[in-house]
Amino acid sequence: MKTVSKLQEKISTLRQRLQPWHSRFPEHIDDIRNLEQAFAAKLERLDSDELRLSIGIMGQVNAGKSSFLNALLFEGRPVLPEAATPKTANLTRISYGEKPMLTVDYYSPEEWAKIELAAASPGEHAEARVGRDLLKMVADHGIDVDAVLALGKQSIPADDINGLMDKLNYYVGENGRYTAVVKSTEIQLPLEELKGFDVVDTPGMNDPVPSRTQKTREYMAQCDVVFFLSRCSQFLDQSDIDLLAGQLPGNGVKRMVLVAGQFDGALSDDGYDRDSLADTERNIKTRLTRRADAEMEKLAAQKGDAHIATLLRGLKTPIFASTYAHGFASLDKARWGKGMQHMHGQLLDMADSTWDGYCFTQQDWQRIGNFDALKIAYNTARADKQALLQAQREGLMPETRAELQARLQKLIDTVESRAEQLHKGDIKTIENNLRACEGRIQGISARLSEVIDKARNQAKTVFDTLKNELEAEGKKSAQLKARTGTEIQNDSYQISTSSWYKPWSWGDKETIHRTTSSSYEYIAASDAIEKLVNYGNETAANLQREFNSIVNLTTLRADLKRSLVNELNTGNEGFNPADFRATLEGTLSRLKLPELLLEPGDMSRSISANFSGEIRNAQKMAALREALQQSLKTVLTNLLSAFKASVDELRNQLAIASDSLGNELAKDLQKELAQLKSAFADKEQELQVYAEILDVSQKALKE
Repeated sequence: MKTVSKLQEKISTLRQRLQPWHSRFPEHIDDIRNLEQAFAAKLERLDSDELRLSIGIMGQVNAGKSSFLNALLFEGRPVLPEAATPKTANLTRISYGEKPMLTVDYYSPEEWAKIELAAASPGEHAEARVGRDLLKMVADHGIDVDAVLALGKQSIPADDINGLMDKLNYYVGENGRYTAVVKSTEIQLPLEELKGFDVVDTPGMNDPVPSRTQKTREYMAQCDVVFFLSRCSQFLDQSDIDLLAGQLPGNGVKRMVLVAGQFDGALSDDGYDRDSLADTERNIKTRLTRRADAEMEKLAAQKGDAHIATLLRGLKTPIFASTYAHGFASLDKARWGKGMQHMHGQLLDMADSTWDGYCFTQQDWQRIGNFDALKIAYNTARADKQALLQAQREGLMPETRAELQARLQKLIDTVESRAEQLHKGDIKTIENNLRACEGRIQGISARLSEVIDKARNQAKTVFDTLKNELEAEGKKSAQLKARTGTEIQNDSYQISTSSWYKPWSWGDKETIHRTTSSSYEYIAASDAIEKLVNYGNETAANLQREFNSIVNLTTLRADLKRSLVNELNTGNEGFNPADFRATLEGTLSRLKLPELLLEPGDMSRSISANFSGEIRNAQKMAALREALQQSLKTVLTNLLSAFKASVDELRNQLAIASDSLGNELAKDLQKELAQLKSAFADKEQELQVYAEILDVSQKALKE
């Protein structure tokens, strides 16, 4: 403990000693301050009298995290509202409490002002669209936003879990009265299994509201175990990989479990091309496990930290699971939601038509649900609580020291570079260097212009190709096969049982019952709904992938930095590109691009509102086929329109970036020059300051 206190004191003393020079090197000294705060928060948590193991459920918005937790913790009861969308997702922490309690954390006035600003901004990027949705929800419910936000936090007691569920819907439900203004919630429940644990349902790092994303990042800094959910239908897509690469497990996570969720949906998508349920399961698991192996090995190889690489390599064998299938095996049908009922019907119809009338068994549902494996992983983490927390304690010191050394080295490198400029150069030489840089800035902007032209051409090609392909797929999906049903008819008739030689039996009769069967053709409304929903989801996924392929922000930044290096490396001995390269790279790191946010919405309503069950009448069959065809066209039109709007927004943002990048680069260079001029004005004093900063930093680095 003495060693821990000594390190904490060292960081605090270092930050205080560096603080007078904050105006010269603000970013680097802020890094030291942030590390001090994070270390203090972790110490406070680890020193707590009731230290709780933090288990995070992470993944993208709509990865199925809430339904996963409902099944895992609450025996399938919908305690956490499901079907969250990017506009309503927020972080929900579940912990033990003597009585049921809901604590609501509202946005601050400053955070809400940023949401309003995003909503008012032009374009259709995700942050703007979600901002507009939140403002509309507030208006629809007649909320006095200022009065609600003034509450800050609000604690709301409940008599029991059912009462808490009712209250929770007001604050995190899809259309809850206060959902739009809620940033995060905490649920306390009198459940013995929650004692000593925090379980957190996170909104996903693809959350378009920055303040909620920051809340998730803050939680991740305290997280011990992570269950990472990725939908089988879009398993480990680019958003998942970006999340794993950028956020996990870089904040002290000690154990990770990869869950390939919504396995039922993958069976429904893939089963029509397979001969049996076993063949379908085997194909999906083989294909997705191979992907997990390749992606995790690639990520592990990129990480320099051995512990992080080990964690990532441990994700090569995902747990395949289905919350719905678990419900089919364990819940009474009266508790099945609409989504469960629909998926159950889809799978039964597919098995009947594709797998020669195969009937799912209880064992099938249990195997597909695979919750025994999930519970083992969850309970193992609980059982290993002390070991995991001990690993946190043991890792805290070396991890913090390593991070402190890395941040100090960055500060030292920057100060030494600045000192070298003062030692060897003069302001005139530096001004010449700056003008040389400004002359080459146009090369960077030109490179971005090339990207815009490429994106424009690629987007048009992608749009035209996809439009044709998706229209063809839509025509295929519009084909509804007629099924053959069997109708059982019972009738009866009477026969005489009298005999001529028995006069007393004259007039007696006997009723004969008989059963006959007849065949008929029909089309099922559930088939039409299934085709429509599958088509919409697959179309959205395809468009999402293609949009991400047009311009990837990480790739773009790397490309521009390469262009920057090429432009600055002139081979001129009198020109030192290192003088300003760090400044220009900082400018490029602020470059932002819009994201595509596709929400197919409730596609089934157009069919389910007018058709149900078996359709036998020829006129109604034609009407259902026509309704399906029109609904498919509507879904495609809406999704293509959203895709085109996002591509246009992307091109606009790139064009704006291209126009402003040169100005931004020049502005940052002029700012750097102003600081250097100030330094040269009193060169000896400035060098003395740098020497003091280096002395403080280098001593701290060696201690």
